[in-house]
Amino acid sequence: MKSYGYEVQGNADALRDVTETMNDSKRRINWNNFKTGDFYWTGNGDRYKVEIDHEAKKVILIEE
Repeated sequence: MKSYGYEVQGNADALRDVTETMNDSKRRINWNNFKTGDFYWTGNGDRYKVEIDHEAKKVILIEE
Protein backbone atom coordinates (compact mmCIF):
# COMPACT_ATOMS: atom_id res chain seq x y z
CA MET A 1 0.00 0.00 0.00
CA LYS A 2 1.06 3.61 -0.46
CA SER A 3 1.37 5.77 2.63
CA TYR A 4 2.66 9.34 2.51
CA GLY A 5 4.83 8.58 -0.51
CA TYR A 6 6.21 5.27 0.80
CA GLU A 7 5.33 1.73 -0.25
CA VAL A 8 4.41 -0.07 2.99
CA GLN A 9 4.29 -3.82 3.49
CA GLY A 10 3.20 -5.79 6.53
CA ASN A 11 0.43 -8.01 7.83
CA ALA A 12 -3.23 -7.07 7.54
CA ASP A 13 -3.46 -5.64 11.08
CA ALA A 14 -0.48 -3.33 10.58
CA LEU A 15 -1.74 -2.10 7.22
CA ARG A 16 -5.22 -1.54 8.65
CA ASP A 17 -3.71 0.67 11.37
CA VAL A 18 -1.70 2.65 8.80
CA THR A 19 -4.89 3.14 6.77
CA GLU A 20 -6.82 4.31 9.84
CA THR A 21 -4.06 6.79 10.64
CA MET A 22 -4.05 8.15 7.10
CA ASN A 23 -7.83 8.65 7.31
CA ASP A 24 -7.60 10.55 10.61
CA SER A 25 -6.98 14.26 10.05
CA LYS A 26 -5.51 14.59 13.57
CA ARG A 27 -2.75 12.01 13.06
CA ARG A 28 0.03 11.55 10.52
CA ILE A 29 2.90 9.12 10.02
CA ASN A 30 6.17 10.79 9.10
CA TRP A 31 8.12 7.89 7.62
CA ASN A 32 11.11 10.21 7.19
CA ASN A 33 11.66 10.10 10.96
CA PHE A 34 11.88 6.30 11.08
CA LYS A 35 15.05 4.27 10.74
CA THR A 36 15.55 0.51 10.50
CA GLY A 37 15.19 -1.03 13.94
CA ASP A 38 12.63 1.51 15.20
CA PHE A 39 9.17 0.35 16.24
CA TYR A 40 5.83 1.33 14.78
CA TRP A 41 3.11 1.20 17.46
CA THR A 42 -0.53 0.70 16.52
CA GLY A 43 -3.48 2.30 18.26
CA ASN A 44 -4.07 -1.08 19.95
CA GLY A 45 -0.56 -1.11 21.43
CA ASP A 46 0.85 -3.70 19.04
CA ARG A 47 4.40 -3.05 17.90
CA TYR A 48 6.07 -3.76 14.61
CA LYS A 49 9.77 -3.58 13.86
CA VAL A 50 10.49 -1.17 11.02
CA GLU A 51 12.75 -1.91 8.08
CA ILE A 52 12.97 1.17 5.88
CA ASP A 53 14.79 2.20 2.74
CA HIS A 54 14.44 5.95 2.32
CA GLU A 55 16.02 6.02 -1.14
CA ALA A 56 13.59 3.44 -2.50
CA LYS A 57 10.76 4.80 -0.29
CA LYS A 58 9.88 1.33 1.06
CA VAL A 59 8.79 0.32 4.55
CA ILE A 60 8.33 -3.19 5.93
CA LEU A 61 6.49 -3.59 9.23
CA ILE A 62 7.52 -6.86 10.88
CA GLU A 63 5.30 -8.40 13.55
CA GLU A 64 7.13 -9.12 16.81
